[in-house]
Amino acid sequence: MEYFIGIDGGGTKTEFVCYDKKEERIGGTVLPTVHFMQAGEEEAAAVLRKGIRRVLPETARPEEVCVCAGLAGYGKNPEIRRRMEGICARSFEGMRYCMQNDGEIALQGALGGGDGILLIAGTGSMGLAKKQKEIKRCGGWGYRLGDEGSAYWIGKKLLEAFCRQNDGRDPETELNERVKASLGLADAYEMISYMNEHHNRFEVAALAVIVHELAGKGEKTALGIYKEAAKHLAELANTLSSCYDGKCRLSYAGSVWKAGGYILKPMKGYLNGKIEVTEPEHTPVYGAYRIAKERFETPHR
Repeated sequence: MEYFIGIDGGGTKTEFVCYDKKEERIGGTVLPTVHFMQAGEEEAAAVLRKGIRRVLPETARPEEVCVCAGLAGYGKNPEIRRRMEGICARSFEGMRYCMQNDGEIALQGALGGGDGILLIAGTGSMGLAKKQKEIKRCGGWGYRLGDEGSAYWIGKKLLEAFCRQNDGRDPETELNERVKASLGLADAYEMISYMNEHHNRFEVAALAVIVHELAGKGEKTALGIYKEAAKHLAELANTLSSCYDGKCRLSYAGSVWKAGGYILKPMKGYLNGKIEVTEPEHTPVYGAYRIAKERFETPHR
């Protein structure tokens, strides 16, 4: 095989990377989401084909290409799996390919293929533990049932704090005016119609950026939201640490971790003594590339 492509298909964007057989990076691009529940099946397939074309040389033939697609939502639901498999079959025609959950490629990238725990905190949240060839999960129930510590959860906590401040239940801070300005609210009670008309989990998750900005100014409510998020994420890790007899590594992936010390520092205080936090070795999309290379590099494998 001449070319190995990794794809990280998340809920908000899709990242592609291509390496040749000498492990040299020859292309990369970022496109909109390929989650069919948002983009539709035909658009998802079109985005996958477009990304493949962008990262491959024009002279590449389909039989020379191997792909690993890590896709959000590709889990145990048989109907969702069937539809996503159909999308990939149409998109990667003539190529060798495999499909993974986006959490599995993040695990491969962050831990370099080794054993340990990965905490994913992006739009949603979940924990994964790898021990040899076994993978166990904790969390990941979706925003209606869980996703504590995720960007959606953080954004929702911001809006709850806004409501409490406008009621007088909590002292008013800079948070109040910052939320009003961000959502274009002339009056606090416009929040009710805003949520009814515009609310979806991706819009709410995007508000996590405001929490980061406020935390940088030392706003206590924002710092408290991060502290509570850190506790929830640590609970996932502590639960998964029972998979290991002794010490275990923990790494992380997802947009929430861009908050750095605001969330990492309090989380470390909630972790049990078995867990050692390490920075991610590689990105999820690199993890997908490594899976493609390991699975398809040897023709008879």
